[in-house]
Amino acid sequence: MSASRIAAEAVHGILRLTGRAIGIHSRQWERRKPDRILAICLSHLGDLVLLTPLFANLKRQFPEAHIAVVCKSAVADIPRNHPAIDEVITYEARWILRATSPRAGLLDTVKLIRELRAGSYDLLVVCYDHPMDRIVGLCTGIPAQVSLEGGEGQQRKSPADGARVRHRVEHAFDLLRALEVPIVDSAPSIGLPAADVAWADEWLMEQGLIGKSILGVHPGAGGPQKRWPSARFARVAENLATRYACRVVVTGGPVDAEAVQDFMQNVGCEAAQAPTNLTVARLCALIQRFTILLCNDCGPMHIAAALRIPVIAVFGPSSARLWGPYPPNPHHVVVAARDARVKSVRAEEVLAAINSSRLHLWLGEKSTATIKCN
Repeated sequence: MSASRIAAEAVHGILRLTGRAIGIHSRQWERRKPDRILAICLSHLGDLVLLTPLFANLKRQFPEAHIAVVCKSAVADIPRNHPAIDEVITYEARWILRATSPRAGLLDTVKLIRELRAGSYDLLVVCYDHPMDRIVGLCTGIPAQVSLEGGEGQQRKSPADGARVRHRVEHAFDLLRALEVPIVDSAPSIGLPAADVAWADEWLMEQGLIGKSILGVHPGAGGPQKRWPSARFARVAENLATRYACRVVVTGGPVDAEAVQDFMQNVGCEAAQAPTNLTVARLCALIQRFTILLCNDCGPMHIAAALRIPVIAVFGPSSARLWGPYPPNPHHVVVAARDARVKSVRAEEVLAAINSSRLHLWLGEKSTATIKCN
């Protein structure tokens, strides 16, 4: 655990003990019907996608309640386009952003807390277990609060053999159980505005890809330790494209520019590059049109899984059992590094995993070719 996180845990503990004197307090959920629910979700794209069952079940249980979500602006399209969410409040939490990203200052934080305290919310759900999220939650003064208190959700590396690890989406279910809300919608879901779907179809038409089998490739990831070498992505992509007559579309934002450029330079087949300035909503609409997505452990992987698009994902330091594509799909192919180093995974391993999977059979229905390891 980092020194900053330890300090934040200490501050959180002090606020819990002394906060009532300065108007910062919370109490347990009293099983009553809330009028206004606030969810704090200051995390990454994939994390927010995995929280959508939480939103859906809260709205199903409390259909008249106003549900607001606090999240980063970069990922706000996920709750903004979800039918269960009534309001989105953005905040650039310093503890969850890259050093180069615009981050909220002290005055922004004070403004946020004042806004939330004035919101007349009667139930707060702190969706992830970072202590800074819980500190913000305490400062809202919302009377009833439910949160995770660290522990299992912090596991990142692959667990020891035999260790029981629940998928991260299960932790959202824990919050629902604490509120005695039935879990009816268990799978993540994505809202797709008609305008963004129309944009995706128009872009694909311009590329001559309408009606084609499309292999999407996302070579970027949240950090270099999770990024499989682009040359290996290129090798797997050209193999799939050749064997199954797929057309390749590569996606990636500005932070993925190097990975995308390396992929385009190494791939031995024709590939179309999606615009780098896509909104999350347009990225979702484009991924919906893919036949398969080849990627790292990343946000687009969770988007594809939520849209029921088969994924081929390469994992390094993260636990695939904790963070893998959800819901389970027999067509998903996940290859995890045995030593938690993503660069240890060879292209031949990924091709062999595809060859022995249900995805191989599914692709075989679309083509008479067979995939082979080089």
